[in-house]
Amino acid sequence: MKRAAWLMGVLLIHSVANAAIAPSFQGETLTGDRVSLKGLLKEKRALLLCFWATWCVPCIEEMRQVAEKLKAQPDLALDVVAVNVDTSETTSDVKPIIRQYGFTFPMILDPKHEIFSRYQQDKSLPFSALISSGGKIEKTFSGYHDEMFAEVKRIVGPSTEKVKR
Repeated sequence: MKRAAWLMGVLLIHSVANAAIAPSFQGETLTGDRVSLKGLLKEKRALLLCFWATWCVPCIEEMRQVAEKLKAQPDLALDVVAVNVDTSETTSDVKPIIRQYGFTFPMILDPKHEIFSRYQQDKSLPFSALISSGGKIEKTFSGYHDEMFAEVKRIVGPSTEKVKR
């Protein structure tokens, strides 16, 4: 009996110690600014990292839906950052897509998939990670789902302070 209790304690400590901590990264935005995960995380606000490519129609639809719903719910304690995974050959397509759809959230370029590979090994798109202000991955989303934003909203909840977007 003591051995079973000891084993349960070890398993509990192991699962807490191996909580899904978001991999740190540094990247360059479309505007040339250097950013890091640590710099993007804000107290009492979650961060949704949306990995996408210009050739991925479901990715663009997901970002369009997220942008639309975020605009309609400004009290949601959520920031969105898009990570574009187009290769250097297609990076020139990013700005026209952003203009076409009116995306205003920051865009990080990841042409070598250095950030993407830290978050998802099979590199399927679209892929998003919801990260708490403390840097823990709360939920990941593979593929486009109409219910994604409802799930994000349920996890995040409203902000207690007004933030300009």
